Amino acid sequence: MSKTTKRSLLYALGLLVLIAFAMWLRYASRYYFHSPAVSYLRSAIYLFLFGVWCYSLWARIVQVQVRHYMLAISALMVLWILLRSIKFSIDNTDAERLLWYSYYFPMLFIPMLSVFVSQSLGKGEDFRLPRWTKLLYLPTLLLLLLVLTNDLHQQVFSFPSGILSDREYRYEVGFFFVLGWEVLCAGFAFLSMVKNCRIPHSRKIRWLPLVPFALSLVYVYAYAKNVYWVWVLAGDMTVSQCLIFASILECCIQSGLIHSNLGYDELFEATSLPVQITDQAFCSKYVSAAMQGTLPQSKLRHIQQDIVYLDDDTLLKRHKLRRGWVFWKEDISALSQVQKKLELTRDELHDTGDVLAAENAQHARWLKLTE
Repeated sequence: MSKTTKRSLLYALGLLVLIAFAMWLRYASRYYFHSPAVSYLRSAIYLFLFGVWCYSLWARIVQVQVRHYMLAISALMVLWILLRSIKFSIDNTDAERLLWYSYYFPMLFIPMLSVFVSQSLGKGEDFRLPRWTKLLYLPTLLLLLLVLTNDLHQQVFSFPSGILSDREYRYEVGFFFVLGWEVLCAGFAFLSMVKNCRIPHSRKIRWLPLVPFALSLVYVYAYAKNVYWVWVLAGDMTVSQCLIFASILECCIQSGLIHSNLGYDELFEATSLPVQITDQAFCSKYVSAAMQGTLPQSKLRHIQQDIVYLDDDTLLKRHKLRRGWVFWKEDISALSQVQKKLELTRDELHDTGDVLAAENAQHARWLKLTE
């Protein structure tokens, strides 16, 4: 098992422990601890998790446009958690209802941005989204406006008791339009990623994101039907949907549907290129087998140019990375041989030129004497 795999498993284990602890806090706050501090702690845990995930996206995703859209998605998830935390920390029915309606801003824009991510994969740095993608803003904004103005028409949520509150409501036809648009965008984004996947022998692993996607649909159905065990274990729909959608995107990254700078261990074992990656202090992080030994830190620190000669046949080149350096060797033995041949040819031509010059001088002298 590679170091990267072990590290990923360790991170996943820590993530599951924190999520399980936060779920237990929710259960305990309802039956054992009734202090608001417990809810604040649970919110802080989720904000910390999504903040760390946002930073990891910034560090892992290489392509600029994909990174921007995925950072926007993670920021919307953080916003969603913040809106939920504020909603449950105040005691005002009207403000709670408006915050509840505001949930649908991230709920509608996250699937739409996922479509933008799927269309940007594998493209160059100067790529711009097709014009048809701008049309996605129209239904998204219209559905958001439909939710935000629900008090006027109650076509998304209705209130049988006459009290406009999220404690007692029913889903109307507008809610299913919103839900259908979210599912449509998310499904289209995933199918586009699968279709454009260029990883060989990936048919099995590239369907991995379908697991959390199907889980999301099951959860929404069970939540709408008020299934008791779902309410006990994952009654916070905001957190559950954020975790499920984040797991979908993370599965896309791990399965290779979304390209990232992971898998250096396997890459450096397979490559025949002599490459070494260091951090900013020139401490070695990855070294390929073709490098034939790690270049010492003291030597790398004193390099002042991007190209230096190790010997007559080898160049050492370097390039600045975002958080370190990459060094690689380039074999120039063929060029050296060509250069030596050219130098020999030059010397031969120089000698031949001297002989011809002497012959021409002698011939000119003979002509002069003859005249």
